[in-house]
Amino acid sequence: MNKWSFFAVFCCILLLCALPAMAQEEQALPVITITYAAGAPLSHEEAVDAQVTIARDGQEHAFPARLRLNAAAMDSEERELPQRSLYIEGADMRFVLYNDGGDALRTKLLSTVCSGLVAQCPVAVPVRTQEPVEVYVNGDYRGLYSRREDIADAIARFEGLDSAAALNVADVNKKAFCGDPAGIASALKQLKALNLSLEADRQTLDALLDTESFLNWAAVNAFFGNLNMKSDVIFYQVGNGPIKCAMGDFAYALMFAAHNPYASLNTITTDVVIIIESMLLNQPEYREAFLTKLGALYQALPTQTLQQAVDAANAQIASALPRHMERWTAAFIQAMAGKNNYLVTNTQEALLYQQYSIYRLRDKTLVRHPWYLYDLTQSALDVSDADMLRYFGSEKPALIEVPAESWETYKAANQ
Repeated sequence: MNKWSFFAVFCCILLLCALPAMAQEEQALPVITITYAAGAPLSHEEAVDAQVTIARDGQEHAFPARLRLNAAAMDSEERELPQRSLYIEGADMRFVLYNDGGDALRTKLLSTVCSGLVAQCPVAVPVRTQEPVEVYVNGDYRGLYSRREDIADAIARFEGLDSAAALNVADVNKKAFCGDPAGIASALKQLKALNLSLEADRQTLDALLDTESFLNWAAVNAFFGNLNMKSDVIFYQVGNGPIKCAMGDFAYALMFAAHNPYASLNTITTDVVIIIESMLLNQPEYREAFLTKLGALYQALPTQTLQQAVDAANAQIASALPRHMERWTAAFIQAMAGKNNYLVTNTQEALLYQQYSIYRLRDKTLVRHPWYLYDLTQSALDVSDADMLRYFGSEKPALIEVPAESWETYKAANQ
């Protein structure tokens, strides 16, 4: 057993031991109370003075902070939802109150679940800590949010730095989260033009890109079937070092068991992420490294572990969901009419739709996920049966049949 397989099994045992206890009962969530001057306009650019109190387990921590809308919103739903994501920066802490983006209308827990699993598993990549909280702003109940670590702080923690001061952090569009994105933009431009059949370009690759970091990110995204895979990577540099990768959002992860993470490989494109991934996976040594990392995730996160993580997160938010839906359903219906197949018409249907989304994730997508990941990886990367056994630690699993219920049939059976 290689070191990846051993660590994968070890992580799986830890998760299996911890998660059932977490899911036993509904839990009281931390409550964040924000007050700021009535009438002061909130925007992405300009912050206002605020007082923030975090109440947890009978204790309170209050501090002054600057408050604004979250300028780093990474998907259209996060930007468009009437429950706006907020950014809070105090003297000693800063964080995002994330509205769950594209998952806000479905399970309301994907980002928390996936981030927590990635943080505990054998493929090392920076990922933000997240936890569900309830929020009040100027006395108005604002519902469930995910309290999310600032991405620069998550990277600094991962890199063992005292602060994010030495970091340059940007998304794939070179929008800066921290520092100066010019070095990242320049490196990405050069990476697009490399030809790895040339020794000089291989040396240039090593100078521009931390391939280990990129392949770790790519393996995690492939495993979780993130539909935003090509646009949700976060690039960073420590000083003027090579580009590394951090995880973005998981709001569109695990939506479909049959999602093909390799569909864009080797296509004609200007997308730098696809170009880099295609370039690396066409080289035997990088393909070997990628498959080893993906196999470690496959072994560390079997269906039972994923389901238990979903159950634990769902139990955490269960008591707050009725309040949240009562606060936001009418506004969501008005704002999202005709988008994302959001077909609910009232608060009770919104609660039922969240249950349906959990059921669909837990008892459909996750039970079929192993077969599709195994099959799509083997076919897309032309891996032999013997090598798949070596990477994934087992033969191809059975494709489990699941019921064909739709939202309409689920609603009719459960109302």
